[in-house]
Amino acid sequence: MAASREFSDLPSDPELKRLYPSNLELLNVQILFRHGERTPVRARFQTWGLPPFWPFCKIAREFTQTIVTYPNDAAIPFDYVRRLESVAKGLPKNVPVPASGFKPGESDDLCMLGELTDLGRETGYKLGDRLRWLYIERLKFLPPLFNDHKDFYFRSSHVARSNETLLSLFNGLYPPTYRKAGLKPTVYTRLFPQENAYPNDENCRRLSELGFMFAEIAAHRWNPILADYPSSKLTDVLPNGIAIDGSPRASGVFDTVAACVAHNVPYPEGFKDERVVNEIRAAVMDEWYLGVQKSREYRTLAVGALAGDFLYRIKLAVNADRTAHGSMLKDLFVPKDKFEPREKAVKLALYGSHDTTIASLLCAMQAFDNQWPPFTSDLRFELFAHSKPVEVPKPADKPTVSTSESEVMNTPLRPAGFVSSKTKREYFIRLTYNDKVLKLPGCAKEGQHFPGDSSFCTLEAFEKLINEFVPQNWELECRQNLGKPVLDSPEIAKEFSEIPRANGAVMAKPQA
Repeated sequence: MAASREFSDLPSDPELKRLYPSNLELLNVQILFRHGERTPVRARFQTWGLPPFWPFCKIAREFTQTIVTYPNDAAIPFDYVRRLESVAKGLPKNVPVPASGFKPGESDDLCMLGELTDLGRETGYKLGDRLRWLYIERLKFLPPLFNDHKDFYFRSSHVARSNETLLSLFNGLYPPTYRKAGLKPTVYTRLFPQENAYPNDENCRRLSELGFMFAEIAAHRWNPILADYPSSKLTDVLPNGIAIDGSPRASGVFDTVAACVAHNVPYPEGFKDERVVNEIRAAVMDEWYLGVQKSREYRTLAVGALAGDFLYRIKLAVNADRTAHGSMLKDLFVPKDKFEPREKAVKLALYGSHDTTIASLLCAMQAFDNQWPPFTSDLRFELFAHSKPVEVPKPADKPTVSTSESEVMNTPLRPAGFVSSKTKREYFIRLTYNDKVLKLPGCAKEGQHFPGDSSFCTLEAFEKLINEFVPQNWELECRQNLGKPVLDSPEIAKEFSEIPRANGAVMAKPQA
């Protein structure tokens, strides 16, 4: 079971030339990445011996907070040490005691649930260091020093582990000696109701409804399978068996084991059985991603708004390039979304996000490998320009004024239909996932990609692919079709309607 990302070797010079041909100019890179390694989001397997608090957060133990001093209102850094507290078991209710880790009294360096660990910070830094090697040292695409913000856009989900991974990545991309003194990166974060860095079903009622339906379908499909072989191997930790809608849920169990594997923490022997892991993984995949694969409405509400953000920044970069090359072609913003953007085109955009975001986007573009995205996975959108020679028809020349008939007769004329050579800028988008180049089905046909390489989608083909699931108004569409079945997949709607239920009960909301 691969929980952490296994970074591939950096490409050799010949590989680099193949990946970045000299006739294609890199214009814009957008990178969506999962946060680094973290602790489980919930405490599980405590009866087996797994403590709720893990001692892997030495870096997060010491904090610096900006405070204001009085009476002069000066802002100064204030350092403090964090200690976690718990409630004693077997003692009077609510008696507080210091939290401990794997050993009694182990109270230093403890992590909160779902917190980025020291290992997660390290792998975030490693990803940033690899990006520096590629885009700064080898391709000379980004400036060697971080002197201003004009080439960059940084955004994170509101979840702390994503923001902290982004900062770790930035520290690898631009270590302190490669930054202008006093210049700090600006990281954008959205309010929770407008968050689209992950499928936001908390603020989208229709997405939440669809999530219920597909989770019930997954439970109906997989619970009998999970009750057989996997449950028989896990009786020591899950005496009631494992199920999609069990307690704990199969997805939560899978999450905890992944965190154990990533941090080399012992976990129950039953999860070392490859068949057990594969069947649980397949079941959880159906629960979380079947909707994105089967329903346009689902993928629109889950990741369509974020995909629209990527397309928006691609359009900004294309328009800036066309302006720089004196193109008279119309810009890419159609009248309905024509406005004066606050942002200008950037070279690099970084988005701190989550596993469900990356997997859902890959599913939406039919590029998913059916493996759960490891910690620190990244999905890159690279925009390239190609200068293509074109031939423009010109009218026939008229003879110059001459006093001699023989001069007129002997003056060579360019006939009608003569063509002169000019260049046209063409644009292509390529996606890579964990350093593997992707080939999207939506760009496979001739004319939809760069000649000879289907991994480079034409701008037109890519825009058509993305716009298939970009919402016109996400907030409005989240309030539509409430109480209705899956509308764009009759076979799924039929399957859902045929699930037997006791007293019409519907399963509880899916949670990790």
